[in-house]
Amino acid sequence: MGNEDLLTIEDDNKRKLFYRFTPAALVSNFVPLIVILDEKATHFEHKMWNVLTPLDYFKDENKAYCWLGEQGDFFVKDLLQKLIEQIAEEYECEDHIYLYGSGMGGYGAILHGILCRANAVYADTPCIRLQKTSDGDTSIKENDLTHFLNATDTFPVFYLCENENVDEVPQKNETAYFAEACKQHDIKVHLDFCPKSEDEIQVIKEVLGFFERMASEG
Repeated sequence: MGNEDLLTIEDDNKRKLFYRFTPAALVSNFVPLIVILDEKATHFEHKMWNVLTPLDYFKDENKAYCWLGEQGDFFVKDLLQKLIEQIAEEYECEDHIYLYGSGMGGYGAILHGILCRANAVYADTPCIRLQKTSDGDTSIKENDLTHFLNATDTFPVFYLCENENVDEVPQKNETAYFAEACKQHDIKVHLDFCPKSEDEIQVIKEVLGFFERMASEG
């Protein structure tokens, strides 16, 4: 895919979210949607999966609107949710939505996985708590993803992976923090699936294979 394949969705104020979307090449009884939030895999395709990769979405990790929009508000969050809903409806995969992300992409994968009631989310060394905004406001719900958890709603199954070299990972306590919050609300969370490859594309392929096995086992 080249830049000529870029697509856009915009809101009523003409603000745009750029993305790429590649439908599955093969049709079967299980054609899910994977939303990939990783700047290293914006051209990823898979013959058995509908693949959505939002673009221009990997910004300053120190601001509360990371993964939500550089304009300083949360419009991109709403645009991406609208986009996921539209694609899932058009390709009839509303019951088979998965998200993948790493770092701040892991933050986005968890957030949007919760909002769209995805089947499962894989987050590699995710950020869970954002740093203070420039005006010191930490009251925004999105600043801490555990604020979205409760014991009554339906949630994805969370698969969390932490970088083995924790001394170099600022989010080294974030994975455990989120996992503990999930357990308090009886939300399924797993910390035991971490592909060993350093190739981002290969990791995503392994994750998708893992999701397929989990889906087939019910």
